[in-house]
Amino acid sequence: MDGYAVLTIVGDDRPGLVDEVTRFVLDCGANLEDGRMVNLHGQFAMMMLLDAAEPVFECLRTRLPDLREASRVRAELTPAGAGRPSAAAAIPYRLTASGMDHPGLVQPVAHLLAERGINIESAQTTLSHAPVTGAPLFEMEFVLSVPAGLAVADLRTALGGLCDELNMDWRLAAL
Repeated sequence: MDGYAVLTIVGDDRPGLVDEVTRFVLDCGANLEDGRMVNLHGQFAMMMLLDAAEPVFECLRTRLPDLREASRVRAELTPAGAGRPSAAAAIPYRLTASGMDHPGLVQPVAHLLAERGINIESAQTTLSHAPVTGAPLFEMEFVLSVPAGLAVADLRTALGGLCDELNMDWRLAAL
């Protein structure tokens, strides 16, 4: 296998965890090309896209149990495709939305996007507190791949209607 692999790690957050995982990657000769890392209430999660030619992938796969044991993490290595879809087939957009927190804010937005063949390339959600009232405020930010043939005006109309129903402020902007 020549191509890429995705390394996913989840474990208790502590100083040195990123050092241990990136040392493992480097010791096998992999190149970290893209990644996301976050602490979610004491659980540290990492996802990394690694350049992994066959010998590198084999090293990662063989040594993964040692990483799990030494670093006390759950770890998974998944082969990934060699390339990205053609950029000509989609246009990148950023969707941001915020509103008073309650269950069920992400799913209807994700469903609306899926119905239109829009891929969510990345998503980030945050719970904060409104400045004056201190009420819980939910914020989401999606980076989207919108099919080139999709009428963005129709997408804006649909998002506007849905976000009105959800009582959310929103913005859609081309990247």
